[in-house]
Amino acid sequence: MIAMKRLNDTLFLEVLRSRAQGTRLETKAFFSSFLDGITTEPHHMIVPIDDHMVHRGDAVFEAVKFQDGFVYALDRHLERLEVSMRNIAMPAMVSTDELKKIILETVRASGLTTGLIRLFIARGPGGFTTNPYETIGTQVYCAITTLKSLAKEKYENGVTVGWSSVAVKEGMFARTKTCNYLPNVLMKKEALDRGIDFVVSLDEKQFVAEGSTENFAIIDGHGRLIVPKFDRILRGITAVRALELAEEIGIGGETKLFTKADVENARGAVMLGTTLDILPIGKIEENDSSAHDFGGIAKEVRALQEAFQKDLTTGPLRTKVKD
Repeated sequence: MIAMKRLNDTLFLEVLRSRAQGTRLETKAFFSSFLDGITTEPHHMIVPIDDHMVHRGDAVFEAVKFQDGFVYALDRHLERLEVSMRNIAMPAMVSTDELKKIILETVRASGLTTGLIRLFIARGPGGFTTNPYETIGTQVYCAITTLKSLAKEKYENGVTVGWSSVAVKEGMFARTKTCNYLPNVLMKKEALDRGIDFVVSLDEKQFVAEGSTENFAIIDGHGRLIVPKFDRILRGITAVRALELAEEIGIGGETKLFTKADVENARGAVMLGTTLDILPIGKIEENDSSAHDFGGIAKEVRALQEAFQKDLTTGPLRTKVKD
């Protein structure tokens, strides 16, 4: 039975402290413009319920990896964030340079050298309607969490992927990284319920789209990296960098529409994402009785993995956390 006790300030803090457990403890630092500061106390890491990010999904976000004291592709993530903000007419609270300072200072406060930056730009608190003008103004929230990696075997042997029954988002909503992520949630649930690693969506014309939070790509019969066009999917930071690296190492690549038949004729396939890097796909399951096995990981996938790991550790897209 749910308790119905009345909370005063003292009881409120006691309850918050008691709830700071489990995965909440993996968040090591949190910046809130609403609270006007940075905290390392998990029970402080809350957002007002009347923030339109909470009850309407009216916010944009980015997840950015930092590794061994360097943030990877920070400028590119912030450029995409600006695009998302323009797409939903979200006014900026601070400049990009100021936002970068907030991010780096919050990372430093976390004490982590490797982790994940979870950045949110929200419409802000004030009312519970769909009216974006009733809020007190744009807010910035930045949480620094530990980074969970998949098992090494997944990168060596590949993951299992299925085709999703969840429809792709329309146009601008597919290309904008907002906090309205219900289709993505349903895709993740679908994968878990089916006992596979990921699902990938198809558009109404049966062209291949993307995963719940990852891009999908193939190595075609010519050994080239092929990524779906960025019209009905999010323009992935990792996917774009993989295309650039593919050119640098002589594989080549492009963005174009392709179908399940093209996937079945491909040499290999990968999932691409901030937390995944370049993750090989070993098998694609149509259903319980039909599956396509790539018969090993293509050499082009291995070359891309190697190039991307080198880029993470010594490449030009790194920003140092500490001066």
